Amino acid sequence: MARRTREEAEQTRCRILDTAEALFSTHGVSRTTLATIASAAGLTRGAVYWHFENKLDLYRAMLDRIIPNFDTHLDELKAGAVHNPAAALWRFSNSLLRSVTLDARLQRVLQVIFLRTEHVDELAPVQDECIAKMREAHSTLTQILLAAQARGQLQPQVQPVMAAQSLQALHDGLLRIWLADAQRFDLARDTPALLSCLYAGLFKPEVLEQLSPHP
Repeated sequence: MARRTREEAEQTRCRILDTAEALFSTHGVSRTTLATIASAAGLTRGAVYWHFENKLDLYRAMLDRIIPNFDTHLDELKAGAVHNPAAALWRFSNSLLRSVTLDARLQRVLQVIFLRTEHVDELAPVQDECIAKMREAHSTLTQILLAAQARGQLQPQVQPVMAAQSLQALHDGLLRIWLADAQRFDLARDTPALLSCLYAGLFKPEVLEQLSPHP
């Protein structure tokens, strides 16, 4: 009985999060109340508050469901970079962007973050948390580019710290544009071509020739 109760509680929690994601994506975070979420999910406000203290708590839980996806990509990047930093970074960029095209929830939550959220008032703490995650990712990209530089893979003029900033901005910008206007380009198909514009300036030609899928 206790196990069934736990399972039912988890199902209700997921139901609340699924409903919140859909409403946030459609109406924006600021215009969606917990009461609205409860009604749309067919639950009482008390049921929502039993699982989530407030909108900030719910919003963080929504983010927690997609963070493992990005952590997995970063872990694979670090592991692959031991053998070939350039190849690992190229695979990372391609798999990161393409993964969004294959995951409806990931698309929806990123759309909420990029296009439907103002990180002010009750959601202000999320801004600092997002900045911390971005800085962590930038640090990892910098380390990989430094490793590529040590192996003689980078163009001589490339500065790893600046290159990491540019690469992170490219990832972020492509996702934002595609989520706002998916008709602009086919992200799943065009990812290598979109990335190659920057990668051609980072790595030596003989290194680029060995990357797969080919830029």
